[in-house]
Amino acid sequence: MAHFWLVPVQWSGTEAQLLSERLLLEQSERRERFVSGLQSIHPRLLLVFKAALLLSDEVSAACGVEELPFLLAQEGDIRLIAEEQYEYYASSYEEVSAWPLSHCAEAYLNRLLSPQAAFVLLEQAQLEEDSTPWLQAMEGWLRQGLQVILLRED
Repeated sequence: MAHFWLVPVQWSGTEAQLLSERLLLEQSERRERFVSGLQSIHPRLLLVFKAALLLSDEVSAACGVEELPFLLAQEGDIRLIAEEQYEYYASSYEEVSAWPLSHCAEAYLNRLLSPQAAFVLLEQAQLEEDSTPWLQAMEGWLRQGLQVILLRED
């Protein structure tokens, strides 16, 4: 069964921090209404991305696993670094506390709306009352200058 996570992201263009305040959007009908309501305002206001595609193919092949080496339910931030930068990072530090980001994930992150643009659009949202906690979380993250994504974890 797929899980959907609302995730605040700090994206620099080469490094992404999936911050620990991730929210699991549990009820599928409620989540679908929430996402379609936001996408009706702007199609890129909340883009869905498969979590399994976050890491570069080379890491997956090297590890020999089809699953991510981390869980979105785990505590703490998850750090992802663009593949070119990751090689330098991994060779410069003894302990690697980050994962190489796939080119596909980089392209996805580069297509996100700026926090300011997303916040202005979010103010137009007229969603059902049961979506208020999710909407408030998004507003808070956007006010902090973070971007917000929706990750699908299979």
